[in-house]
Amino acid sequence: MHDYQTFLHHKLIIIGAGASGLMAAVTARDLGIDTAILEGNDRIGKKISMTGDGRCNITNDSTMTGTDDEVMALSRKYHSSQAEFPLPVLRQFGIRQTIDFFNMLGLPLTKLKEGLMYPMSLQAASVLDIFELALEERNVPVYLNNKVLEVTASTDQPRFKITCQNETEEQVVYTSEYLFICTGGLTGQNAGTDGSGYVLAQNMGHAMVEPVPAIVQLKVQYPYMKALSGIKLQGRAHILVNGEVVRSESGEIHFADYGFSGPPILQLSRIAAVHLSRGDSVTLSVDLMPSRTKEEVIEFLEMNWGTFAHRPVAESFVGFLHKKLVPVLMKEAGIDQEPNLLCQDLSQKTKGIFYKILKRWDFKVTDTHSFEKAQATAGGIVTKDLFADTLESKLVPGLYFAGEVMDVDGEFGGYNLQWAWSSGYAAAMALGKHIFK
Repeated sequence: MHDYQTFLHHKLIIIGAGASGLMAAVTARDLGIDTAILEGNDRIGKKISMTGDGRCNITNDSTMTGTDDEVMALSRKYHSSQAEFPLPVLRQFGIRQTIDFFNMLGLPLTKLKEGLMYPMSLQAASVLDIFELALEERNVPVYLNNKVLEVTASTDQPRFKITCQNETEEQVVYTSEYLFICTGGLTGQNAGTDGSGYVLAQNMGHAMVEPVPAIVQLKVQYPYMKALSGIKLQGRAHILVNGEVVRSESGEIHFADYGFSGPPILQLSRIAAVHLSRGDSVTLSVDLMPSRTKEEVIEFLEMNWGTFAHRPVAESFVGFLHKKLVPVLMKEAGIDQEPNLLCQDLSQKTKGIFYKILKRWDFKVTDTHSFEKAQATAGGIVTKDLFADTLESKLVPGLYFAGEVMDVDGEFGGYNLQWAWSSGYAAAMALGKHIFK
């Protein structure tokens, strides 16, 4: 624990001991900058410990092709109102630099499926332990249980005055010449990420892109979801906005009583969230047999029904469809009251319903799960008010941003943590160049 005084001064104060704040602190201190962190929680990196199913998906190397444009490939994994904004930061600190950085700290990484990279221990706690050691070795003070109440910026030195409330509810004032806001977005609210950085930034003149949940489950309006709950299948999902397919993803789709989850859904969820917030019509379309064309599905079913013409229709799906799907398909086809209807007696109209559903089953998306369940925040501090290569504010000299607090969010699979590492590093390096120029 640290002894609290009424006034404490450091050259650089970082608000937030999450991924971007920790990266910025280590980098800034290695450059010789007097650095301290203010954190509202009772420990650092609380949200990190909850990521990647408790294993911490540090980054993703699937864009590392060994070609000159691998940074461009990485940048396409990010979304922002200014599409090109993440590129200068990722050029400074990409996946190779992330792997090297963690090796330098003593945390070797290992790759699991689809480029997902984790600490070799497969424990998120290792990431926090390594950062704790790194901060201790560099004598970076971390003022825990300090909830920032207000920040004021002036043209005099010290430029920033940060008023906090500590665990005994006393007010403590910190001052600094430079300030980093690394407070995260609105996800991980049970880890204390409450969007407070937005308020601090807005009070200093910064505008916002309204935040919505991303990498999150989708809720749909469909009467039989409870009957489908628990099904997992390899399928292809399409997100449609006002009837037009915007994006498609393949992989394991999870049916739940509220709607859908699974990697393809999480990848598509950002589009759904943004368009729902604008009042657009959003549809999720599921392809249950993605490895076959519609013509091949028709041929397959016709052959199946022809070969087993004597079997009840419900039994004709055994062996290639999940058992829980069949009663719902029967309802959709309007033949659930005819359990003994034989394949040979299927009408062309009923067959047509089966053909369509197996290739394109549409569900009206009504909402996403809340920020509490989301893995990323889409939206945040408007990037046009920041210098893209340094992440310094154009409005308040000496104020920098890193991580998810900005209007930058990554895709599912380690890209949001990668942005935290990249932006924390870029901001600290830019400050170092400014101070020691």
